Amino acid sequence: MKVRNAQIQDYDDIKRLMIDFANYNPVEDLHTPEYDYVHVNNVIDHILKTGIALVCEHDRRVIGMLLATIQGDLWLPHVKRMTEVAWWVETEYRGTTAGARLLNRYVSIGLEAKDRGHISSFTLTTLASTPDLKLQERGWEAIDYNWMYRG
Repeated sequence: MKVRNAQIQDYDDIKRLMIDFANYNPVEDLHTPEYDYVHVNNVIDHILKTGIALVCEHDRRVIGMLLATIQGDLWLPHVKRMTEVAWWVETEYRGTTAGARLLNRYVSIGLEAKDRGHISSFTLTTLASTPDLKLQERGWEAIDYNWMYRG
């Protein structure tokens, strides 16, 4: 397994993984997405140019991805943060090193960006259904929780 920077020829694989990710998400209105692929391609273009787009390959097949944006804080735009927006590994590759390899590369990129002063911090989001990844033991700290009202 190897992690590398995504390239334009990976767009179809990224979109395939995004559909899996959406269908696994506990937010039901994201299931069976009918993406506007022009819009999705524009988003991936933006991430490739200004953020982080990583893919994990096994036997020359893309089996995982981690995408992150770099943007200013809403209230303090000079405070730049790298924010993971999609971290996904195909179900049959869970329990392998694919997810950890993507995360480790993300952390190394984040630390380098912090050292260079490009960002002040970097974040990771997990779904409520994500198994315990022992992130606190890996240097992560929970900073907030997102809640959806279901009445």
